[in-house]
Amino acid sequence: MKIRRSHDLGLEEARNRVDRMAEQLGKQYSVTSSWSGDHVVVQGNGVNGRIVVAHEYVEAQIQLGIPLAIMESQIRAGIEAVIDEHFGHAST
Repeated sequence: MKIRRSHDLGLEEARNRVDRMAEQLGKQYSVTSSWSGDHVVVQGNGVNGRIVVAHEYVEAQIQLGIPLAIMESQIRAGIEAVIDEHFGHAST
């Protein structure tokens, strides 16, 4: 799944918000995260992905394993809520 939000915060502030967002997602979904260049790698039991930070947008690219795939809509809604909390609601 891909979830993208536009922003006009600048790269440094966007990175700071992604740090806080990744920490919140880690607690909520029991995943770990670490920076690798311009993105955060997210890993957990049945979850792999990354959160890309760019000057104009932030994008979560998440892959769910088969057991979690049946709950994709609920997981997507939860991730969108966290992203919107940190970046506002501006889907693209």
